[in-house]
Amino acid sequence: MLRRYETIFITLSDLKSDETNSLVDRYTGIITNFDGKIIKVENWGKRRLAYPIEKRQEGVYTRIDFVATNEVVIEVERNFKIDDNVLRFQTVKLSDTVDMEAIEREIADTLKQEEERKQEEQKREEQRIEARKKEAQKKEAVISEPAVSESVDEEPESQKVEPESESVEQETSSVEKDEQKAEEE
Repeated sequence: MLRRYETIFITLSDLKSDETNSLVDRYTGIITNFDGKIIKVENWGKRRLAYPIEKRQEGVYTRIDFVATNEVVIEVERNFKIDDNVLRFQTVKLSDTVDMEAIEREIADTLKQEEERKQEEQKREEQRIEARKKEAQKKEAVISEPAVSESVDEEPESQKVEPESESVEQETSSVEKDEQKAEEE
């Protein structure tokens, strides 16, 4: 008899996201291989544990909502017990009777929401990329502005050099005059 269950499990927090996703795929695969239906998989992310488990303070929480028989739950929990990456797990029966039409609608709604979320995430990513491009253009403009101001600064320096060269010429001419006076004497 099909029943609706939800399983929440906590994995090690130091696992890479790919490893965590492969664990989720493994357990959803077990459910589907035993003729169960996955309604929704939620990754709740890394959270602080209520109490230390195996000297760990954080874990990654994942929730799987599914429809299956009792044998599927037994098999999934057996695999949780074997897996060293799973700190804790709990399976709860949500209902004894299942309306498969309602479940199919819920799965379709979940897929639609997931697709909308992906599209929204893609739009945000495009906006981030556009913002980065604008920042890069601003930086390039700022970098090119000092070059213009440097050329403006160079003009006064060149003007400063000219008076210095005149003063040097004046000094040399006074030195030459002194030398001429010395020769005359």
